[in-house]
Amino acid sequence: MASVTYERKIKLPAEQVCSILVDYPRAPTPDIKVELLKEGDPDTGGIGATRLMTIGKDTIKQVLVEANLPQSYSYCIVDHPLIKEYYARIDLTDEGGSTLMRYHADFKPAIPLTGGIVCAKVRGGLVKLFDSIDKHHCQAE
Repeated sequence: MASVTYERKIKLPAEQVCSILVDYPRAPTPDIKVELLKEGDPDTGGIGATRLMTIGKDTIKQVLVEANLPQSYSYCIVDHPLIKEYYARIDLTDEGGSTLMRYHADFKPAIPLTGGIVCAKVRGGLVKLFDSIDKHHCQAE
């Protein structure tokens, strides 16, 4: 197993960051495309929701597997050519109107010895996602 971590401070309250990231039917920003494939269970914070999310040229299929909202949530990536197994956990810590987001994922690449490539793609996608959130949600802050 390989892993990737990413940390970023966002100038929004944790509840707002959580609603942007975990509202599976809705795209987090106009720059990101989302297609909801399956509704999640509303009684469990949406667990089981499945979506296709396109960031730039990369499309991933995510399944929400844990929801301790607004503090944390977890998802798996399924059906990706570079990834055999992928489990990510996102922790959100409210810091007086801002949020510290900590992302940690453990994964198994589909092709041996390509973990570094997968890490680079994941980090690149996260940077694009959070740059877009800054652009569309934090400019007036």
